[in-house]
Amino acid sequence: MSYDVEVATHAEPGAIEAPDGVTVNGPYTVEFDDLAQALAAAVLAPRWLMRVSGGDAEAARKLGGKIAKQHGGAAYDPQEDVVYFPRGKPKRAPAQKPSKTSLVRLEWYVPEERWPDAPAALVRTLARRCPEALPTRFGDIEPLQQRYDPASPEAFTDFARDGTTFWFSSRPSFGGHAFEPYRGPGHLGLDLDWRVVDADARWREAIAELFASAADALGAIYGECFVEPGWMVSRNNRLSIAGGRKTRLPAFGRDGWTRPTEGPWLSWFGSDSRAAVVAALGGGRPLRRGVRRPMKPELTEHAEGVCVRLGERPRKKLPPLPLPADLISPEGTPGRR
Repeated sequence: MSYDVEVATHAEPGAIEAPDGVTVNGPYTVEFDDLAQALAAAVLAPRWLMRVSGGDAEAARKLGGKIAKQHGGAAYDPQEDVVYFPRGKPKRAPAQKPSKTSLVRLEWYVPEERWPDAPAALVRTLARRCPEALPTRFGDIEPLQQRYDPASPEAFTDFARDGTTFWFSSRPSFGGHAFEPYRGPGHLGLDLDWRVVDADARWREAIAELFASAADALGAIYGECFVEPGWMVSRNNRLSIAGGRKTRLPAFGRDGWTRPTEGPWLSWFGSDSRAAVVAALGGGRPLRRGVRRPMKPELTEHAEGVCVRLGERPRKKLPPLPLPADLISPEGTPGRR
């Protein structure tokens, strides 16, 4: 009976020399959901999987760890259901010096009927795709009084479901917020350090996938991911406002949906507005307004809606999407006419 180990990486591994008695299968291309949760959460934007098998557990684990180390991945033991390389909590984002930065802000707007499960759905998505963004402390006023326990997430999800909630997270995330439905859909948000996302293609892909996966799990009406400059970061990963900050208006307010004057890097349109958005953008006509080079929207359809991406990396200024004028209803909800 063989002992099996799985290794996941972002970049495709090269040729592997295995010792006698150990075999290596792969690399295989994989989707995120093909991997065990512990392994998926340990690798930034995993794309490749290798399986190492041997009659001797020590030899299989040793080679698996070596492959993971050489290719910046992680090695997982299915028999123990544990990631054994790297040891401890993976440090997927480098420490940053205190300085002025921009935020990569993810926001989702959730219909009232889906709100009761929304905080729990977001926690499940973060635990699998971006554990750094899970809460460390949370509450409704600072200093935040509650500590998050991964073994009992209900304390946080119940708190977030029933009122205004803020939370702190680990690098490269600063934390997030949850606002229960009031004269409009519920609102969930997450802030990340633009410096990390801009510098690392793996993080860009991980955030793009997180945004769409969370929107799909939440059944979001609308979502957007954009860059907001004008923030200072302290040594303990806390934010304060710096000069030059330009606050973006919330997509939903008391007067309904506000059409953004600048396009988000990522946009999400729920099932009610999917057809109109695909019809308007599906031809892939390049956008020219406000950019030197035309940009072609990239559309990805999901079970609960469609995600629109503008460019490889998040930027401060992007052209607005040419959405149909009748997309916004009198009630201020996309597609609900």
